[in-house]
Amino acid sequence: MAIIKSLSDQVYEYVFHLIKIGKIAVGDKIDEAELIKHLGISRTPIREALIQMTSDNLLDNVPRKGFFVKMIDEEEMQECFAVIAQLDSYAVELAMPNIEKDRMQRLSTAVDKMNLAISRADADMYYDWEQEFHTIYREVCGNKVLANLINELTRKAFRTEFYGQDAENMVEYWKFTNKDHLEILEAIETKDVKRAQRCIVLHWTEH
Repeated sequence: MAIIKSLSDQVYEYVFHLIKIGKIAVGDKIDEAELIKHLGISRTPIREALIQMTSDNLLDNVPRKGFFVKMIDEEEMQECFAVIAQLDSYAVELAMPNIEKDRMQRLSTAVDKMNLAISRADADMYYDWEQEFHTIYREVCGNKVLANLINELTRKAFRTEFYGQDAENMVEYWKFTNKDHLEILEAIETKDVKRAQRCIVLHWTEH
């Protein structure tokens, strides 16, 4: 059964996506009026989402001024990546026996779609398929607490240092990271757990 997300959850994901792809920059104010107009919903779920994002350390709520995208401390972000790397490597270890042919095809498709996004310099497409790639194995790791914790940490530690770069630099970065995805895919295909874990750890800690 599909999980029906609340309006506030949908707003959360929408705003976070805009931040992740750089359409809302670090330090920018969240335009609540524009969200109401664009999404066609009331202020209440929007405000609920922004308050939750503040609680999750993504936004600053400045009294009488509004919500602003928070700058993450570089050292804290790297520490977060180090934790994600270990958790994600554990997730792929647990998931390996459960990754059957259909999921292998989904992983391969995700890599291909990221390559297509790179050729188009399409940030929305790239990050959507990157999220899909990692979700595929996490959703069959058999540990919902682990999967939810990884998702929570990845939201908090998005790579702010890349958002201000021009399209050419972003494309080169994507080429580099998608090689990681291909190596992870190849390790999963051959059921090489140790290689998959090494690749995931490097993916999170060396970029």
